[in-house]
Amino acid sequence: MGETSAAPKIIRFFVPYWIINDSSLPLAYQLVEIDATDNTEVESSSLSRSFKSAKTILRTSTHSMDRKYSGLRRNIQVVEVIEDISPMPSMLSPQDSVGRRGVALFPSQKDTYVSPQVGIAVAIHNSEIYSPGISLLEMEKKERVDVKAFNSDGSYYKLSAVLNMTSDRTKVIHLQPHTLFINRVGISICLQQCDSQSVEWIHPTSPPKLFGWGSGKVELLKLWVDGYRWSIPFSVSSEGMMRISLKRDTGGEPLLIRVQVRSGTKGSRYEVIFRRNSSSSPYRIENHSMFLPLRCRQVDGTSDSWQLVLPNTAVSFLWEDLGRRHLLEVLVDGADTSRSEKYDIDKISDNQSFNATGGHSRALRVTVLKEEKANVVKIRDLLPENEPPALLNQRTSSSLSEFQGNKPHIQQSKNALESEFHVDVELAELGVSIIDHTPEEILYLSVQSLLLASSTGLGSGISRFELTMRGIQVDNQLPLTPMPVLFRPQRTEETDYMLKFSVTLQTNGSLDLCVYPYIGFQGPENSAFLINIHEPIIWRIHEMIQQVNLSRLYDTNTTAVSVDPIIQIGVLNISEVRLKVSMAMSPSQRPRGVLGFWSSLMTALGNTENMPVRINQRFHENVCMRQSTMISNAISNIKKDLLGQPLQLLLGVDILGNASSALGHMSKGVAALSMDKKFIQSRQRQENKGVENFSGIIREGGGALAKGLFRGVTGILTKPLEGAKSSGVEGFVQGVGKGIIGAAAQPVSGVLDLLSKTTEGANAMRMKIVSAIASDEQLLRRRLPRVISGDNLLRPYDDYKAQGQVILQLAECGSFFGQVDLFKVRAKFALSDAYEGHFVLPKGKTLMVTHRRVILLQQTSNITHRKFNPARDPCSVLWDVTWDNLATIDLTHGKKDQPKAPPSRLILYLNIRPTEMKEQVRVIKCSRDTRQALDIHSSIIQAMQTFGQNASKDMLKKKVTKPYSPIADGRIEAIPKGGYS
Repeated sequence: MGETSAAPKIIRFFVPYWIINDSSLPLAYQLVEIDATDNTEVESSSLSRSFKSAKTILRTSTHSMDRKYSGLRRNIQVVEVIEDISPMPSMLSPQDSVGRRGVALFPSQKDTYVSPQVGIAVAIHNSEIYSPGISLLEMEKKERVDVKAFNSDGSYYKLSAVLNMTSDRTKVIHLQPHTLFINRVGISICLQQCDSQSVEWIHPTSPPKLFGWGSGKVELLKLWVDGYRWSIPFSVSSEGMMRISLKRDTGGEPLLIRVQVRSGTKGSRYEVIFRRNSSSSPYRIENHSMFLPLRCRQVDGTSDSWQLVLPNTAVSFLWEDLGRRHLLEVLVDGADTSRSEKYDIDKISDNQSFNATGGHSRALRVTVLKEEKANVVKIRDLLPENEPPALLNQRTSSSLSEFQGNKPHIQQSKNALESEFHVDVELAELGVSIIDHTPEEILYLSVQSLLLASSTGLGSGISRFELTMRGIQVDNQLPLTPMPVLFRPQRTEETDYMLKFSVTLQTNGSLDLCVYPYIGFQGPENSAFLINIHEPIIWRIHEMIQQVNLSRLYDTNTTAVSVDPIIQIGVLNISEVRLKVSMAMSPSQRPRGVLGFWSSLMTALGNTENMPVRINQRFHENVCMRQSTMISNAISNIKKDLLGQPLQLLLGVDILGNASSALGHMSKGVAALSMDKKFIQSRQRQENKGVENFSGIIREGGGALAKGLFRGVTGILTKPLEGAKSSGVEGFVQGVGKGIIGAAAQPVSGVLDLLSKTTEGANAMRMKIVSAIASDEQLLRRRLPRVISGDNLLRPYDDYKAQGQVILQLAECGSFFGQVDLFKVRAKFALSDAYEGHFVLPKGKTLMVTHRRVILLQQTSNITHRKFNPARDPCSVLWDVTWDNLATIDLTHGKKDQPKAPPSRLILYLNIRPTEMKEQVRVIKCSRDTRQALDIHSSIIQAMQTFGQNASKDMLKKKVTKPYSPIADGRIEAIPKGGYS
């Protein structure tokens, strides 16, 4: 009943215009009728005539152009007033005004074509002064029109109206700020419009700010900083970059601020950014004159605007005011300013020479060249072609004498200039220790048989430099790293050198030309450099670089820049360089969020093993190019060599290592689905433990599977009870759901962890077997890491203390069955305690003193009866006593001590209650007939007084947490792979 076959009707509503206020100012709008004579063609022709007539006027006429542009329109009458200061867009429908107040702007309400007489005017809220109307038709054609929003007092803000076509029938008008001012100087700055008393402060923490202009004033600004004077007026009406100089109140070096006016931003039409001055610049002035100092400035500048350019030097150059003419004014230092010359340095040109002071010997030539992104202005002496060399030398000498005044002219004889001088420096071994801010030694560079040879005065300005070395190695000094050697050449037959660098330089007295008759670099033949990267070292180096204040190494206020010279090389000989790159990822020690999307990809595919990388040999003769171009070409060639070997790069991918990482990543995702916080935290602790043999597979993989099955099954019962206890019936229902999901997800996560650990263990055993078959020498550090005690003071390297630190870092503690337990906590105190001292006791025991506790260690039993190596074999922790639990220490004699012998035992009394089922004392048995017990007593007392409860706050351990260390629940768990070397 009532059914019909008629198709449904769709009714769509369109709003012709939306007005969106993006300026953060409260605005009011008017729909106005514009003067009929104010159409687009008339306006365009008027503007064209006005622009042509203003070509001979300075560029500071921007404001007058704006006023003339504004005066072309006249609002006949107001059709509609829109006052909506809410942040929501305002609707505008000009068609509704048909016939209103006698205005016929459209033939009908269905007409979609806008009349050129319809416009919109803008003002600040509660202001009666509205801007001249902007034609909607003109806005559709230009897409962006500038407008001024006036206050009641005549001041105004410059806005920019942007029209976007969201559809054929709906258009959106965005009112954006015309210019936003941004302070990146680092100190507060003050802006003031010329001929106005109001100021605008812009602080370093301020957001981009809109500037309010005064009524009837010229749009020129002045800048002021506390402690300095007001700058000269400048304009921000056009794009570009300029430099503002502020004189100090007390005299001295001025403050230089760089101002950049740029467009193309989303939030405004222009941005004015204030920064500290830097040496980089779009213009560079090079004075290649042999004796004439020059001065340069932008035309129409003040007497303080001149910039001095000494002979054979270069300076960066920027405009003082973007509103003035962009012409460079050049003057010889000391000459009359009326004899200056002006050049357009935005155009590539070779200008005719001019006589600087009226004399033929002072003629100069100005050339403008384009080099990379900078325009270089080169000013040279004019050298007459038909003048004899002797006359030219005489004229140059006289000019030099005139420039130097009364200073004595020192001449050196030819024999003195060409006297030979040789320096040879030979070192058996050079070591450089790199320590970060924590502080901790992270890298150690060792160079063996280093020879430095330098020779000068070899005739014709020839100098020679040579560097050779027989060995070089960079060690990764982070504890528990599986790759202790970061960089080292492969072992080869004995040769005279491993690396050799030779360069021959010929000086010619010119800053613009560097001549190198020979440059050579030779590496090992039929051998490669091994690069082994463990991921944590990357983040430690990155963190250290961020903490270094590099600005201390150079003067940031200088404006002089080095000339980009022409490099001429007679013979360039670089031998082939072969690399074998191995990399091991460690997601648990990676800073969170640093790689974003690429983190998972790097975890899954980042492991490599002996990836072959080759940089091809280079041999060139008669090379001549700019230094910057040569560096760019070198980088480009290296990139081509690296990217041109995709098959070799794929051969180096560690399949087993990446498979283990991928399975571990999948297990992590499945564990997150279980929504069991305790299970996720337990798995994270388990993830930090590595696997290096078959027992590790059983211990770690089997433990992960057992935990997954146990928590999955028990979660069906425990989760509903926990939910009911916290949230009643609703929590019970949620607990049932969590229990069911956990019963499926947690066993799957355990299985994936078992596969991941099995793959990891198989890969570790494979690497050991391959190394044993190949009989390759194990990569060992040149020396063990340096000890930095709890007071954070650097001391000379001590090999005995370094061995003790390694013993501390490798110490492991059994959790169930003592020394024979498979489930041991590896490296229990590696990253929590700072080494203070250690003592070797009888029966294979070692007493360790740290800044937190005293520990007794036992050497593990060795089935193969090989000698105990502290850098490889971990000790077991028998007991440890923190300073909080230590009450007092007593010295006593043993039963077999001689009557007059020193004490051989120490008794540590603990701060525990008698009711607790623990021993209240710890006994340390020392070597008899020695002072070992006295030394241990002194060491413990000193450490306890320095770092214990009664220690001063200044002497307490201020150790910075090691970045990205795998710490969970206050316990550090990590496993060394292949021992600690």
